[in-house]
Amino acid sequence: MSEQKIPNAEQVLSMMTARMGDALPAWPAKLKELAPDLLVATAMSSAQSVGRESSTVPAKHRYLIAVGAALGRGQESCARSQARAALAAGASVEEVVDAIRIARHMAASGVLDTATSLLGELRKG
Repeated sequence: MSEQKIPNAEQVLSMMTARMGDALPAWPAKLKELAPDLLVATAMSSAQSVGRESSTVPAKHRYLIAVGAALGRGQESCARSQARAALAAGASVEEVVDAIRIARHMAASGVLDTATSLLGELRKG
């Protein structure tokens, strides 16, 4: 088994800039200066998840999942860059919009799930 070459922080930032363009958030450049090891670790995590080429989940689906997850976490720049990656991987605009619809539904369901105890108390009252 060949060892994966680990890029340095400068290489990671360069790859992120090339892939995300103007959708690149500000934090990678700041992290490169303050904690380059954390930037590299973050990139390696991405390479082993959404960017994992040997995944059984097709690339466009991985990116669409990432769009929904980013939106659910309130990460606008991440959602934007993942949407662009999904489009580049063959997703349609309609598929990205559907991912947004699903994320919206999951967020709303989360509110209702969180309100379960309160709803129970109100019913008793």
